[in-house]
Amino acid sequence: MPLDSVSDLTLDLSSPAREVEVMTRVLRLPTDSVRQARAIVRMQLDRLSPLPVDLIVFDLVRLQRAGGETTFALGILRRSALLEPAFANRRIVALARSADGAEVVFRFRNASAVDDRETRWLAHAPKAAAVALGLTAVLLAGQIRADQWRETRLPAIAAEQRIAARAARDVRDQTAALTDWRSLDRSDAATRLLCIASKITAGDRSPLALAGAASDASQVRLTPLDAGGATRLSAAGGKAAPGGSAAGATTPVIFGPEVCG
Repeated sequence: MPLDSVSDLTLDLSSPAREVEVMTRVLRLPTDSVRQARAIVRMQLDRLSPLPVDLIVFDLVRLQRAGGETTFALGILRRSALLEPAFANRRIVALARSADGAEVVFRFRNASAVDDRETRWLAHAPKAAAVALGLTAVLLAGQIRADQWRETRLPAIAAEQRIAARAARDVRDQTAALTDWRSLDRSDAATRLLCIASKITAGDRSPLALAGAASDASQVRLTPLDAGGATRLSAAGGKAAPGGSAAGATTPVIFGPEVCG
């Protein structure tokens, strides 16, 4: 097994007494991937570490590849060492050590670290919370006022709209009824004759002799006795009937629907 071919466990004691102690060893593993190497070491960590697994953190650094194996430097650090004040605000603790004659830098993840930015944000958290609470209160008050306005005004607006719609409908109905009434009134033959007679006598009230008169749904037909009567009828809006009449007879005059229609 590649994991068995490891160097003896060494402790780096060359650092000052105030510095943390990193335990190092060299491993030869059948992979060049650091991720795969970490997975292999994690499964064998209880054999590779002189301390209980729950009390340590570790890091791997790739050194060199030879044939089908890769040499890695394993660094093991007591978890309690990360609680030192010097590491309180460092997410990653980088420590340089010597492994297999090479200088390597192990990077241990400090899960308990609090970033300086987080500390600054936390210092302003009460003020930010007060501001957020004030804004929330203002928005809530505005929403309450809007709801009250809707509850008060919407029924009144709806009532006004119903009244306006009813008034518009009444006007349309009255206009339609008046138009129908006028249409029926003007289509009546007697009414049309009276209207045409008023137009004929508007400029000349002398009697007008007619040889005949006829009316239907589309026109009124009047036949004057002489040319003077034909002139008066034409002045009132009548038109000479197309084709004229028989010899010795006066041409009839026709009042279409455009006249008193």
